[in-house]
Amino acid sequence: MKKFVVLAVAVLGVLTAGCSSKKSNHQPSATQIAQKATKAVKTVKSGRSRLVIKTIHKGQATTGLVSGQFHLSPMIMKVTLGNGGKLVDHYYFDQNNMYMKSENVWYKGKVNQKSELVKQLKRQLTASGNAAVLTHLKSDLKLKENDQTYTLSYKGVNPAGVKAAKQIIVSEAGKQANKTLKNVRITHFEYQYTLNKKTSLPTKTFISMKYRDKLTKKSVTEKVTGTYHNINKVKKFTVPQAIQQAAQGF
Repeated sequence: MKKFVVLAVAVLGVLTAGCSSKKSNHQPSATQIAQKATKAVKTVKSGRSRLVIKTIHKGQATTGLVSGQFHLSPMIMKVTLGNGGKLVDHYYFDQNNMYMKSENVWYKGKVNQKSELVKQLKRQLTASGNAAVLTHLKSDLKLKENDQTYTLSYKGVNPAGVKAAKQIIVSEAGKQANKTLKNVRITHFEYQYTLNKKTSLPTKTFISMKYRDKLTKKSVTEKVTGTYHNINKVKKFTVPQAIQQAAQGF
């Protein structure tokens, strides 16, 4: 009898462990992960980011670059912008001061922290622009679980997808793009947002879209790949003294 009781307890323990294991392996829904992602991205205060933007128009491909590091308290951003050609500009945005290196010469001028340029760069470097799209896609999102990350994805051109695609265009180009978008038709849209499982902070984003201007009949294909590192781990930094001293006024 004693052996039977011990065996029964052992079996019950296995069953209980099995149930517990099954419960712990339960995968959250895409909506739940999206909510965590949109909440977590608001906590981003520093990091390093790199966005590669490939645009195809009339069979010609150009590759742009937005790369840099940032710390938002107080605001300072070190940014490199490239347009796919030989033109590469380097910037420091130090609160209300902007330093720009063009043709090996540093320049200095004033910049409003609420300007479209600064807000646009913040959205790109922090991934907040991409995360905001998650609220539009909601139940249309698919979820893939990896060892250390989750990937939320969407592919299609339903009303939610079209709205999300247009929001991304505005996020990249600024509010002035709203007028142009009235005549734009989204014909392809694909979106991926990868986040760290533990922190829910972004690690990678991917966007592919094709849109056509109804008036000019011109079509543009755009692919943007973003990678994000050392989120909230970049220490405060300053504009090098040598640059401050060498900078010429605009």
